[in-house]
Order: sequence, then C-alpha cells, then structure tokens
Amino acid sequence: MLVVCITTQIVFGQEHFSGVVLDTAGYPIKDVNVRLYTPKDTLFAITNGRGIYSFTLPRETYTIHLGFSILGYAYEEFFFTRKDLINNKLPNVILSRAAFIIEDVTVTKVIPIVVNGDTIQYNMGAFTFGKHALLEDGLKKLPGFQVLRDGSVYFNGTHIRRVRVNNNDFFGGDVLTATKNLPVDYINNIQLIEVRNENDATDNGIVDNQATEKILNINLKEDRKIFHFGQLTFGAGTNQRYLGSFGINRFDDGNEISILGSINNTNTNLFSFGDIMGGSRNTKSFDIDEYIDPTDGINTTYSIGTNWVKKINSRTRLSGAYNFIHKNSQVTGFSNMKSAYTGNTITKTEDFDIIQNDYNHNLRFLLDKKFENEDLLKIEGNFTLHNKSYMNERKTELSNSFLQNKGNNTDSTKQVLPMGNVEMTFVKNFENKNRKFVGKMGLRAHKLTDREYVDEEYTVAYQMSLDTVMELNHQFVDMKNYNDSKNLMMSYVEPFLNNGLFEFKYEFEHNRIDASRYTYNWINNQPRGIIDSLTVDYGYQYFTNKMGITYQYNLPKKLKFNIGFAVQPIKMLGEILNDTLTYSYDNINLVPTSNLTYKISNNLDFQLSYKGKNNEPSFFQIAPVRNNTNSRNIIIGNPELKSEFTHSFLSTVRAFFPVRMQYLETSFIFNKVKDKIVNDKKPLENTTIQQTTFRNTNGYYDWKLNYIFNTPLGGDSWQLNLDGSVNYFNNLSFIEDRKRTTKQFLFQQALKLKYSLDEYVESSLNAVYSQNYARYDIPFRTRINVQSLFLGLGIKGYVKDNFSMGVEMSQRNNDGYFNNFMNVNQTLMNAFIEYSFLQNRTAMLRIHAYDIFDQNTNMGIYSEYIGNDLYEERKSRLGRYIMLALNIRLQK
Repeated sequence: MLVVCITTQIVFGQEHFSGVVLDTAGYPIKDVNVRLYTPKDTLFAITNGRGIYSFTLPRETYTIHLGFSILGYAYEEFFFTRKDLINNKLPNVILSRAAFIIEDVTVTKVIPIVVNGDTIQYNMGAFTFGKHALLEDGLKKLPGFQVLRDGSVYFNGTHIRRVRVNNNDFFGGDVLTATKNLPVDYINNIQLIEVRNENDATDNGIVDNQATEKILNINLKEDRKIFHFGQLTFGAGTNQRYLGSFGINRFDDGNEISILGSINNTNTNLFSFGDIMGGSRNTKSFDIDEYIDPTDGINTTYSIGTNWVKKINSRTRLSGAYNFIHKNSQVTGFSNMKSAYTGNTITKTEDFDIIQNDYNHNLRFLLDKKFENEDLLKIEGNFTLHNKSYMNERKTELSNSFLQNKGNNTDSTKQVLPMGNVEMTFVKNFENKNRKFVGKMGLRAHKLTDREYVDEEYTVAYQMSLDTVMELNHQFVDMKNYNDSKNLMMSYVEPFLNNGLFEFKYEFEHNRIDASRYTYNWINNQPRGIIDSLTVDYGYQYFTNKMGITYQYNLPKKLKFNIGFAVQPIKMLGEILNDTLTYSYDNINLVPTSNLTYKISNNLDFQLSYKGKNNEPSFFQIAPVRNNTNSRNIIIGNPELKSEFTHSFLSTVRAFFPVRMQYLETSFIFNKVKDKIVNDKKPLENTTIQQTTFRNTNGYYDWKLNYIFNTPLGGDSWQLNLDGSVNYFNNLSFIEDRKRTTKQFLFQQALKLKYSLDEYVESSLNAVYSQNYARYDIPFRTRINVQSLFLGLGIKGYVKDNFSMGVEMSQRNNDGYFNNFMNVNQTLMNAFIEYSFLQNRTAMLRIHAYDIFDQNTNMGIYSEYIGNDLYEERKSRLGRYIMLALNIRLQK
C-alpha cells in the first residue's frame, strides 16, 4: 500500500505535454534535437516522423524554456507559459532554413518546389533568372506556368485571376499589375493557393470542395517590403500600330497606391482593370500559347485607373479603386450554318462587319476589420456604369430545296447599364477555435436600358421561278430591364467530440425582374405605331430557401470527410402586365453533399466529392414574347420553364515526388442535369424561317477527364510539362417536336519542353493536338471529326548583359471541318531584338516584328455543333506589323 501511494503521488506531481516542429512550408521536421531547460536540469527529446516531441514537466515549473536544433536550420529558442498549453499541447514551432559558412564557402540548399495540401510553393532562389527580370518573365521559367501574349497567366490550364503579396490583395488583385512591375529579385517565393468557396475558407463554415479558385500569392524578401516602382512605355509601328502606358506605384508593407494608364491598338492588355469582353458570340480559342494573338478583330483601348489600400491600424484595412476603360472593337468575318430538318435542309451564309464601343466606369471599396477577440467584419461594394453601342451589318443568303433568300441586315444597339452590389460578412469566433458563426448579407441591383434599331430587306425567290417577293422588317425596340436580388447566409459550426464538426446552415435568395419590351414600326427614322404581338411587360420573381446540416470528421494531416443534407424549396412566379394569367412553379429539391479527402502519404492524396446545385432559367428563356428582330430566326420565351438541378461528382488524385521534383494531378468530373433547359426548334412551313423556343427535358450529362504532369529532364536545364483532357457531352435538343441527341467528344493533348542555359539561352517547344468528334441523329446520322495540330518553337538568346534577341515560330494544321474555308493551315513567325541601357538596365529599346508572313489576319476560327445546327465561322484578327518601343522602369 505504501508503494502504491508513493507512486501515485509522483505521477500526479508531474504533467505530460507535447508539441510539433514544422518547416516554413508546413511540413513536419524529423530528428530535431529539443532541449527543455529547467532550474534543476536540462532534458532532451528528438522529434519523430510527424515532427512531434514530448516531455514530462514538474508541476511547479511555470515557464517552459525550449531550444531546437538540427543541421540545415537556424537554432531557435522559445519561451512558453502554462497558459499556452491547450489540451497539454504547445503551439507549433516553425524553423527556418539556414546557410552555413565554412572556410568562406556558403553552403545552401533550396528546395525548388514544395507541395503542402492545397498550396504549391516555388522557392525562387532555386531557379536561375536573367538580371533585372520581371515576374512575367520569371513565371515563364517555372513548371506548369504559361504567360500568353496578352499577359494572361495560366497554371496547368487554369486562368489565374487574382494575385496577392504577403497574403494581401495586391492593387485590387490585378494580376498584370504584379507580373509587369515586380522584379523577380524582390521575391522570396510564390505560392499557388487553391481557395475554396467564393471567399477564403476563413470567411465560411465547412468549405465547398468543388467551388475552387487558384490565387497567386507572392512573398517578398524581408528587405523588399517597402518600395516604389513604375514604368513608362511608348511605341509606334507600321500599319498605324501604336501603344503607350504608364504606371506609378508605391507598396509599403500593406499600404498601397497606384495610378495606371494605357492606350494601344495592338490587342494588348497593359493592365486588366475593367476588362470588357465584346462580340456577339462566346468564342473558345484553340490558340492558348505565347505566340498567337487570340483576340478577334482590331481593338483600340484607352484605360486609366487608380487603386489605394490604407492600413488604418494593425487590425483594420480600407481599400478603394476607380477605373475607366474605353474599348473600340472592329471585327469582320463570314460564316456558314447548315440546319437539317426532315425533308428540309436550310443553309445560311453570312458576311458581317461588327463595330462595338464600350465605355466602362467601375468604383469599388473594401473594409476589412479584425477585432481584438478575433472576430472578422468585411464590407465590400462594387458599382459600375457601362455604356455600349453596337453595329452589326450582315449580308445573308438562305436557301433550301425550293426557296432562296438574299438580304441585308443592319442591327444597331445602344445600351446603358448601371450596376451595384454591396456584401457584408461577419465571422464570430469563440474560445474554442473550431466553433464559429458566419453571417453574410448581399444586395445587388442593375437597370438595363436598351434601344435597338433593326433594318432588314430580303428578296425571296422560288428556285424554279423568276418571280420574287420583297420582305421588309423595320423595327425599333425599346427595352427596360430592372433586376434586384437579396441574399442571406447564416452558418453555425459546432465541434463534436475530438475531431468532428457539425455545421447548421441557412441560405435565402430572392431575385426580381421587371422587364418591358416595346416594339414599334420604324418609318422615316421615327417610331410609328406599337406592334402588340411583339410587345410585353413582364414581371418575374425567384425565391429559394435552403436549410441544411453537414457533419465533418477531420483527422489532421490524414483524413477529412464530410457529409451533408439540405432541403431547398424554390418558387418561380411570372406575371404579365394587365393580364390575369400568372405563371408559377413550386418545387422542393433535396440536396445531399459529400466529400472525402485522404492523404495517403505526405506526397500523395486523393479527393472524392458530390454536390447538388439549382440553376434558374434566364429572362431571355422565359419572357413570353415573340422576338423577330432577326426575321429568319424567331425566338419565343417559355414562361412555364422549370429550374435545372445539377448533380456533380468530382474525384482528384495529386502526387508530388520531391526527390525527382515531379508533380502529377488527375481529375474526373461527372455532371447530370435534371430538367435541363434545351432548344426546341422547327422550321416555318414553306419558308427558310426557323423558330426557337425552350423546354425542360431529362437525359443530359457530361464527363471530363484531365491530367497534368511536370518533371525536370536531365537536371534543372530541361523541364517537361504534359497535360491532356478527354471530355464527353450528351447534348439534347428538340427538333420538330422530336427529342434529338448530339454526342460530342473533345480530346486534347499538349506537350511543352523548356530549356534554359543559365542566363544565356531560353527556349520552349510546344505541341498541341486536339480532336472534336460529334455525332448526330437529325434527321439522318451525321458525323463531324475535326482535328488540329499546333507546333511552336521559341528561342531567346542573351548577348552580354544588355542585348538579347529572339524568334518565335508556329505551324497550325486543321482538318475535318465541314467547310473548306476552315481547313486552312497557318504559319506564324515573330522576331524581336532588345537593347537595355541606363543604370541597372532600367531602359529597354525593343524592335518587334509580329506575324511576319501575315497569316494571322483571318484566323479567328470558331465552330459549334449542337442540335441540328452545324455552325462554322472565321473572323478577322491582328495581322503583320513592325514596332519600335521604349520601356523605362522606375524602382526604388
């Protein structure tokens, strides 16, 4: 009994505690020597493979004095108190790598790439860059990155749209401002962070693992956190090409101010404030490379903007920005469309000229406040005024087996669109760091005023007759569209047992549209007489309430699993002014969600997830009015449409092999849509006129398989990037009241081989093969098999420290298009000479020859194969010019 009592007294007179040692990338460090200094003795421990150490501490000890040492890292000492112990665990300890000097020789080893969860970090000291290189040039040397001719940055095919410096949005998150101004030698490392949900995970409860965005975060060197920089560029060239830009920027460890401006007609984005996308169709370009201008037409852009960020104190930050952009686009082109019906195939050819002017003002602000109790408050506002004028002149010829239509169409539009939205987010944190309350409220509104003038003249003739009929269509359409929406989200997260969380979430959304569309006869440049059959005054409302619960189990560094279920009642209501008829739709969606992320090892993990989502129809699809502004293609909305519901499945596997510096990622996505909204088309009898409306149907699905692989070859001088994808779409439509299916496969395989010889030579070889295979069953079986091969080679050589030259050459081959004008081959060649001068080479003179063979002029190729339509078009693009430009960089 005496022995038992003595032993018990000794055990309860001591306390066991543990901690974790990590490197700066968040990886555990094994075999760290840990010393615990006490008044009586010094105790020793060594971290295990998970970086964990532990000691038994006498209860009378209040201050915990620890020392950490291991070869390759700086020696660190830390002092803790018992208040720092949470569940007998100390805060994590971070050790930094150190360089050791032995007999005047510095020995360092920098790991080039580190993968930690959803973050890929590139340590810039492990790569060789040219002297005074900017970040834009530095990114081109990093595995997986691609910088296009317009300055857009892609990482393994994903467009990078936001940038941060030291984890703060950099000049409003503008990517081009950072890449075209920040010198590489200011940067310690850059990180690709995969952020889930629309905002950072810290602003939400349990995150949505399918809604992701990649953000570029730049960590500056400690002695480079306060600096001024700017640039001035101007140039002139042949074919009346010109460009000019300026930038003045100050960055002071979180305080920022910038003024930027640009003017050019070379389709170049000198910065991306207020980017406006124009054009009548959404073109998807195959030209994702550094050599080809992927923009249709000739675009003249005038831009100016200012951005500022003020750190009011260590916990409060206020930022604001204003920018203005004027963009003039001129596009010419021609197209061919074949629409097949039973016993009636309609062929349409068009030549068109498009002129578009956009004027865009944008004002935004952000207040970010972190309270002393760690609660967060964020208020964001964004206000835009957009003015647009659009002129489309077309020469059209339509024919079938018995009719021929020839006509001219002029369609001009003037739009005014003010928009505004305000969103407030509040995050309440508790003593238990896993307990959290998040509230979000948003208000959005916009008002569209659209005035459209239509002037059509068609000559209609029978194929076997000399008789002709003239058909005229002169309209003035006055449209006003007011839209406002309100949304609310509340989330409460409660810890459950040791590794579990429950989230209780409520979401509310209300969208309201009040739209009027009055159509008049246009006679002698005046509106005369309203056309009742083409006029509507329509009100539409959409309500949804979503209530759900999600459980998450998290085993740190190993497993994360969540499963949830939500109930989502929705209501859609439509009413026509002065009409007793009401259109309504009510439904209850059951929305399960699930996600599993498992880390097989430190370098290998996989993810499985499921998500359900509701999609409401657009106003264009539900407005109960006949739109014949294009008299040969009549559109009628369907107010009885239901909302779509999408089931989405995602699986991802990622592997990183640090010894060989290889990275592999592959993903598979499957989407199935209930009540898919599809086109419902039919021809009008004895005409070449087609009529389209919309209906819901089931049976649509698609799947996408993608992979990327990066590896060095034979040392650091060679870098191989591979990526590929296979996509399948089971598209549906109704043709003459019969359900039709278009089965479409898209395949693409890309290879990029980079070579770099210190500071003397940079080169890259690109190869991309793509195939678009589509099969139809309307009204007879039809197959389209389009194949394209792109080969590109670029090389840049440096002579001494201030002279460089380069050449870029590419060859593209197309085959399998329905129209011969699409099966064209293109050879593109660019060349440039650069000379740097002044102190620190801050000035550069550049002579650039673009598209020497002048073969890019009409290479804006676009195709679409859906329903019974085979549509192919070619648009004009920027052609050959030679330019002399001077760039002066200012840095302090």
